[in-house]
Amino acid sequence: MKILCLHGRGSNNEIFQLQTAAFRAELEDFEFEYVQGTVPHTEGNWSLYTTEFPNTPLYGYYDPLRPSSIQQAEDDLLRLIRENGPFDGVLSYSGGTALAAQIIIRDALENPFRLPGDRPFRFATFINGVTPLKVFPINDAEFTEMTMQNSTLIREASALLLRDSATRVRKSKSHFDDHDPAAIKAELMALETKTLTDGRLCLSDGRYGITRYDSDIDGILIDIPTLHVRCPEEQDFHHGQHMTQLCDPEQSMQFHHHNGEDFPRGHAEMKKIAQMIRELAEKA
Repeated sequence: MKILCLHGRGSNNEIFQLQTAAFRAELEDFEFEYVQGTVPHTEGNWSLYTTEFPNTPLYGYYDPLRPSSIQQAEDDLLRLIRENGPFDGVLSYSGGTALAAQIIIRDALENPFRLPGDRPFRFATFINGVTPLKVFPINDAEFTEMTMQNSTLIREASALLLRDSATRVRKSKSHFDDHDPAAIKAELMALETKTLTDGRLCLSDGRYGITRYDSDIDGILIDIPTLHVRCPEEQDFHHGQHMTQLCDPEQSMQFHHHNGEDFPRGHAEMKKIAQMIRELAEKA
């Protein structure tokens, strides 16, 4: 079994290898290939794991405020899959789950009659799954007359990108010296919030829009076997629960941990998750 691994936002391959070490110990017959993001992440640390690597460069896969960055990340990962694959499955965490889901959904929408063996992955593990993003040309969409200022999307993005841990620059800035909360705020304010005719809000730069996939509107978008490792106490609907609703319930499994947005831990928990990953692979 060959598994593609995508780390969380503000992480790197070294950290994700540490986080998943217990999985690999239980799945010695699996091959894990880690793909590191390329977008520098210079914000302050908050995770138990990232704070253990204070001098290590951290990355994300895309800038969530820039449509071109999101599209480029998808294109780059699809090209990597073509060149380095085939991959049986994907193991992803937090921000990496959004990219993994975007790849699966994009391929299914663009190639609805593709055979299972020709798809990017036959199964997927989402740890603290984040609702995937959809980028679309503004000219291809229909909107209501309403344009909103200081929308919920802007407030959510501000809460994520301008929270205290984000505006507090990391202790070691030697790797990236361009962290500028004021620039992030200006970038946010430059985006316009529009309302699609289906009721969804989107952020627009004038040429492209960014919105979330929505299970109430889009229905089930991921029809391969999936494992969802998430914290049931997490209050943000888009950090775990919504991802489960985008996936076929007949082919999904769940494991609950109690570490919030952080990575699950503990020998018994990790052993059980590894067992469920193996079960998922055999099911696929």
